[in-house]
Order: sequence, then structure tokens, then C-alpha cells
Amino acid sequence: MPQSLGGSDEPDNLALACSRCNGRRYNFTTGIDPKTKIEVSLFNPRQQQWADHFIWREDGLKILGTTPIGRATCARLDLNDERYDEDDSIRKVRQFWVLSGWHPPDEDPRQD
Repeated sequence: MPQSLGGSDEPDNLALACSRCNGRRYNFTTGIDPKTKIEVSLFNPRQQQWADHFIWREDGLKILGTTPIGRATCARLDLNDERYDEDDSIRKVRQFWVLSGWHPPDEDPRQD
């Protein structure tokens, strides 16, 4: 739970995130699943497994939500920079990482 909503700054309430994702997460705890239009909790990396909710597109440039939680998290945090066509910096960085062999992580599932 975010500090602004009464959460603590104890390590078990924190999760490592880049400043971009941290800023976009703000103090949101829920989002709307674009497929079902239902409000659901956002992905919690402290309590849930990435592979249960997300896969990488085959080219490694886009995160795809596979569950309501995954889809709502992708949408709420704009994990693929889809809201700002002129600012696709995250996809450009991911492309560099893919070409360098650093991405996506081997343990993360990928679309077939």
C-alpha cells in the first residue's frame, strides 16, 4: 500500500521500480481491465508472480497482460508507452536491450 494511503516505508512494503514506473504508479492500487471493464487490483510484485499475469510479445518490445490484473496494470501504468506515440522511449530502450541479448529475462514467458 502506498505511503500516501497509509502504507509504511518498511522494506516489506516496498518494491524496486525505475523512476518512470514509480511515477506512473503514483498511489494507484486499482485499475480498469480494458477487456472486461472491471476495476481490479494492480499487480503486486511482493505478493504475485510476474509470469502469472504477463508475457512478453515475441519481439520482446511489449508487455502483454494475460489476466485482468495484468491488463489493468499495463493500462494504468502505460507499460508500453502507448498513450504517447511521440514518446516511445521505453520500446526503443527495450529494442536496444533485445539486440544486445539482455532482454527479455530468460525466466519471463514470451508469446509464441
